[in-house]
Amino acid sequence: MRLRVGLILGWLLLGVAPAFAEPYFAVREGLRCSACHTNMTGGGKRTDLVNTHARELLHYSPSLLGNFSNPPEYLTGEINQFFAVGADLRASETATFQDLGSNGRVNNDKVWRDRLETNSIDVTETVLYGEFRLIPDTLILYVDQRLQPQTTNREAFGMLKLPWYGTYVKAGQMFLPYGLQLQDDGAFIRGGTNGSANTGFSFNVEQPAFEIGLEPGPFTFVTAVSQGVSNDRDVQVTMTASALLTDVPVVRNALAGFSFSRVGPPGSQTTVFGPHIGTNYERLTVLGEADFRDDKNSQTNGNTIGRFICYGEGDYLFLGWLNFKVAVDYSDNDGTLGDTNDAENRVRFGLEPFLNRFLQPRLFYSISNGVESNATHNQNVLTAEVHVFF
Repeated sequence: MRLRVGLILGWLLLGVAPAFAEPYFAVREGLRCSACHTNMTGGGKRTDLVNTHARELLHYSPSLLGNFSNPPEYLTGEINQFFAVGADLRASETATFQDLGSNGRVNNDKVWRDRLETNSIDVTETVLYGEFRLIPDTLILYVDQRLQPQTTNREAFGMLKLPWYGTYVKAGQMFLPYGLQLQDDGAFIRGGTNGSANTGFSFNVEQPAFEIGLEPGPFTFVTAVSQGVSNDRDVQVTMTASALLTDVPVVRNALAGFSFSRVGPPGSQTTVFGPHIGTNYERLTVLGEADFRDDKNSQTNGNTIGRFICYGEGDYLFLGWLNFKVAVDYSDNDGTLGDTNDAENRVRFGLEPFLNRFLQPRLFYSISNGVESNATHNQNVLTAEVHVFF
């Protein structure tokens, strides 16, 4: 126990980890994703606004570690008016605790598990970004290239910005604009964990697509038409409409939106839709999303299986610079896929302070409980990560 506590405290003092593409920043600061990211729907390379106002946006203390937290000189990634670069490197140590179980089943209603199943150190992501401003503020070529844990292109698109109502058009390979663009791809409303419930949208899933968006006033409307399932006759349509209101009475900012996506037969038919919301009060920011997913394919024996997926998050900024996050995932089928009780849930909580404009410590503990016959859905996981970014 002393060793475990020591490791936790050590990571809190020395560790550094993922984080900037998080929706709670948008709600807390009253800024759209496009204000802080070259990609208009969020994620990837940061804009010049982040370089210029990093301390106000990230809320790190310039006096915390002297010149390390407030360096007189630093890299911005701005090469010139036509070219800019960025990068993310994430490394993690993950300790997974899991019961042995018996008769092929494990306990699915536990809060604490102390049997160490695995312990691993991984480079979970290394990504480089390049922004070529062929015509500044008008025509952009953007590349998002992953180098670790495997080499693959995440995004590569051309984007034309038009002077009417914040209109833009994108064409190429891209992430689809659905719901809250959480950095945590393990959330059920993203890619899920160990084959758990998920919406199918994450920063690990990209498609060839055309996208058009508008940002009139506080509103955002985005529609993408993408490849969907390869070699079939249909396409996937994904759209999101949202409003981010600032200077709201009592609460400072408020977000409300709705997303929809459908890919049709042959092969499979999947529809996902649902609302997402967010608001903040003083140092507290809360987010939520609820999704309804319907699948009809060979695995469901030709039947339509519905799944309810929801997510809630609370972020509180202690001391003006230390973010404490609590997140809850829940999912349940409205039909059966072989288990009488297929509900599953996950609770995560942890600390993530920024140390300066390039580093953020992050330590999280998660508790998962799901189907008794799937041991990997019934685990406790302690994760410490290192994130270096610009």
